[in-house]
Amino acid sequence: MIASEMTVASRWWWRPGWTPGRSFYNWQIVPTQPVADKLVEIFAPTFSRLPGLEQVDAARLRIGVQGIGFADGVKGVHLAALVAGARDLLAELAPFQLAFGPPEVTAETIRLPVTVSEELLRVRADLTDALTEVWIRERIPDFGEPLRPYLELAHATHPSPVHEIRTALAEDGLTDFALDDTVSSVSMVELRCEDRRYDWSDISTAQLLREPDPVVEQSLFDDPLFGPLRHPTGSALRG
Repeated sequence: MIASEMTVASRWWWRPGWTPGRSFYNWQIVPTQPVADKLVEIFAPTFSRLPGLEQVDAARLRIGVQGIGFADGVKGVHLAALVAGARDLLAELAPFQLAFGPPEVTAETIRLPVTVSEELLRVRADLTDALTEVWIRERIPDFGEPLRPYLELAHATHPSPVHEIRTALAEDGLTDFALDDTVSSVSMVELRCEDRRYDWSDISTAQLLREPDPVVEQSLFDDPLFGPLRHPTGSALRG
């Protein structure tokens, strides 16, 4: 089969380990709202002419950085430790520029590759370090694998010829499209696959150059997951 006849196929199939009702924790970078809105606006006319594609809306534009694991295998106390460790490490990093583009057509998506900068590698290394403080390396998804980040712009809903997609991008002057954005935080999310699409809910956010949390004296009634608990009152604790 020659390149002009190749097709992209639907991305809707169960990945290894995924089953209905199962979810997965992941660290992601979220584009700033102006950039996300601009990307949707720029590519919407092109994707609307290609019936085999579903454009990703602005709220769903995310860049995966480091997987954590399936939620049913992560204890609450471990999740709290992972969040705390990542926040402390990332708070020492300054916000930085992220560059994506030009568009590429893959087997299942149209996406913008992300340039792997030293700052982005440091973010990934800090997230991995936070994981190794809690778990052994063998438990960490893709440990030691090179970082290949990207931003998905559209998903294939059924097989479509690659040359038609590339032609449409070229006709609209998007073949060499590139864009920069500023990264100031990293988000932990819980991914779900339902009704032939991926959705997620935000679990926590780690800010870059975050002000340190105030030092609070821990008491017998503090909980490692939910923080300080209200001190019980009553005569039994007096005197």
